[in-house]
Amino acid sequence: MQVKGFFTSEFRLTFAGAICAQLREPKSIQYQPAQQDYHPALTNPAPLVVIKGTLPLYQHGETGETMVGITLTILSDWMRASPIVATDAPFLRAERDWHVPLKPYICHELDQEWRWKLSELWESGTDSSNIIAVSSAWCIRNVDSLITRHLHGYRYGIVKWPKQWGQWSHGDEGVREFEALTRKLEAA
Repeated sequence: MQVKGFFTSEFRLTFAGAICAQLREPKSIQYQPAQQDYHPALTNPAPLVVIKGTLPLYQHGETGETMVGITLTILSDWMRASPIVATDAPFLRAERDWHVPLKPYICHELDQEWRWKLSELWESGTDSSNIIAVSSAWCIRNVDSLITRHLHGYRYGIVKWPKQWGQWSHGDEGVREFEALTRKLEAA
């Protein structure tokens, strides 16, 4: 097994713990089987790690007074795919342009960007504790940012996602935008 593969599989719970540490009570970490049927679970035992907790909102001028429940599901290959995130925020707009493909799930990160940034950390020789600290803080910051955008949309009556808030386009177009950006950065 490659060192990066070992790190990904063996430090997933450490990554989950670092995320959980940034949440408020009530909070929990639990394993859930990826398969509900007993027999397939024996051949593919990699469970999902599910974190539940309360997230105080601090991004974009918020002071932490508003708190929402969130659930993050960490996949076995967490360095290649960002956590799946759901929230109970009552002000969540269930609209694709607001990065909510299906309520209560939010699209807080482009997987290609997640993979690229974590690979950069890995390739730079960053030690494991820093990879965990940076990736978990980045994840929570992005989740906080997106949910706070929804809060501000609700609070200030914003119906259309403002261009100045920035975002990747949806689907393949967003992937192409990100890949064009990385080509520019690598050429510089």
